[in-house]
Amino acid sequence: MAAIVTELDDATAAATRDDGQSWWARDGSGEWYAARVLGFNEKSPGLRAVMHDERFARLGQLTDDEFTRRDPDTTDAAEGLTKRIGVTDGISDVPWHKDCSPGGHSFRCCGLTVGVCLTPADRESGELGVVAGSHRANVQGGGVRADLDLPRVTLPADTGDITIHCSCTLHMSRPPVSRERRVVYTSFAQAPRPGDVVPTLDRDAIRRSRADLDGAGRRLSTRGYGGEAQQFELDPA
Repeated sequence: MAAIVTELDDATAAATRDDGQSWWARDGSGEWYAARVLGFNEKSPGLRAVMHDERFARLGQLTDDEFTRRDPDTTDAAEGLTKRIGVTDGISDVPWHKDCSPGGHSFRCCGLTVGVCLTPADRESGELGVVAGSHRANVQGGGVRADLDLPRVTLPADTGDITIHCSCTLHMSRPPVSRERRVVYTSFAQAPRPGDVVPTLDRDAIRRSRADLDGAGRRLSTRGYGGEAQQFELDPA
């Protein structure tokens, strides 16, 4: 994990605002930085080694569904995130959402989103919060209603831990307050069924589409959803 952190720091330092391969945020010191590096697997030999490990492949067998995953050597298979303290612009601290909220639900859901924790994640360093069971409920894709009768729980994790959630699960990330957090996200997708027509896009087109979500996410964060991340509390046991 320490080696991958170094590779992520190098990739973050090398990114530019117009490279079409990153999402950007401004931290508490006023500095803009690459909060999310797209196609990070291409820049990280350490991450590729992890993703080729048979133990990692077995994560796609946790349910009875048939899943596929992107090739870490030839595709944009993972994204590296750096969560700094005091972010004022951008979507480093992502408000309540479903991974299919920007579109693509009928193509991808319900897949598995996998987080590889390069550093610890807790209340001080930007842990995840989820609405348990929301992947099976007809709830809105952004924000959380006060009367939603599903438990809200946190997912604290240590370095090297894995988090997994269904792509339709309503979730968010708490802003770090005393320690930065670094994490990698990748996914397992539902395998096509006989007769399915799978859109074919080249890697550059896919990356441009992902890069364009940076602006869309920034617009979402200005609509008032972001404050709920600050107010998120663990439901009592």
